[in-house]
Amino acid sequence: MRLTKKSAFQVILMLTLMTLTGYLAGCAGTSTLNADTPLPAGTKVDDTDLSGLSLKEGRQKLTQYAEDKLEQSLFLVYNDKRVSVTWKELGVGLDADQTLNRVASMPGQVSASILKIDPLKASNALDEKLSFLKRPAQDASYTIKDDKFVIKPAVSGLSVNVDQIIHKAKEYSLASLPSQIEVSLAEVPAAVTTEGMKELAFDGVIGDFSTKFAVQEENRTANLTAAAKALDRKIIKPGETFSFNQTVGPRTPETGYKDAYVIINNEYVQGTGGGICQVSSTLYNTVLLANQTIVERVPHAVAVTYVHPGLDATVNYPNLDFKFKNDTTGILYLRTEVRPGILTIRLWGKKNDKTITFQHEVEKEIDFQTEQRPDPRLPVGKVVQEQTGSKGYIVKTWRIMKDSQGNEARQLLSRDEYKPANRILRVGVKE
Repeated sequence: MRLTKKSAFQVILMLTLMTLTGYLAGCAGTSTLNADTPLPAGTKVDDTDLSGLSLKEGRQKLTQYAEDKLEQSLFLVYNDKRVSVTWKELGVGLDADQTLNRVASMPGQVSASILKIDPLKASNALDEKLSFLKRPAQDASYTIKDDKFVIKPAVSGLSVNVDQIIHKAKEYSLASLPSQIEVSLAEVPAAVTTEGMKELAFDGVIGDFSTKFAVQEENRTANLTAAAKALDRKIIKPGETFSFNQTVGPRTPETGYKDAYVIINNEYVQGTGGGICQVSSTLYNTVLLANQTIVERVPHAVAVTYVHPGLDATVNYPNLDFKFKNDTTGILYLRTEVRPGILTIRLWGKKNDKTITFQHEVEKEIDFQTEQRPDPRLPVGKVVQEQTGSKGYIVKTWRIMKDSQGNEARQLLSRDEYKPANRILRVGVKE
């Protein structure tokens, strides 16, 4: 018989399909057995003989076999410490379906049992049994002592390497379950590291400014001292905005502030909290010298005497505030000092090689006027000066930064306008 090319190809294709079908049937195994078919002689799981049993009967025998095995004690060993637990307590069980599938595919042979494990149950049991081995991590922390940043280093914690034990358990069969397992510990790093704390540390004064005041003005001195005390030892974290009003709080008789001269409508009059603006202005200069970012600053209506025009910052709770932002990676630390006649504010942070100075340009000076006000309490011809006059200004202020190589950068801080404060004379009109 002579085959054409087409018929020869069809015969080869048919033989290939027959061979593949037979191979797949052999691999499936379960297709030759059903639940009631007796297993051939020599069929075992580990050392448990299932010969002559159906798969259903074999499942029952294996389940009992597993129960006995999994109730056996296991010792968890770490150095000289031994903790007893059962495999069942660890959530280890027989995977009957997988084991019987293996039996059905290998009738008449010895198969190894297949185990399964509940990771959550295992983790909980191990955490409970081995809790004495665990040690929580201690974050790095700091204290400030004598204006120095003192770091308490981080301490790593310890935890039981639960995943390793669970992984080992999956590799065993019922016949190969060990009587003990070596426990290993894993290091638990602290959330706040010593290196991270070093990044926050300050190492010196980065801004320092002083202003003078008249000690004989007792109420004003008391207000100034109280506000300075409210600022002392305040910490500004990286990225945080510092608010003068929020820190000092309301200035009222109830909060201990007294009447002293304040500027209202370009005049010096008595008002609660007079002297507070000298503290905010001193702080403003300190922050500028520390090269920090100014968020909010308002100049006075008239020029003040304790700082150069363009370098003042008025405040009025709660409407006018002075704010600055810590745009460094470290902590800023405020210190205030009030000595007789001198207020000093220092800002601590990370020192650098930059020096900062100020430059001013007075665009215009505005003369004050003399204003006479009749006073029926004074006799005719009597004149008393109630307020000395002061000039007004339009002034530009620059901050100049210079590094150790002499490189210089200029930044225009503000262009401020101050109105003149008139000279006020009280003229007697009393007959």
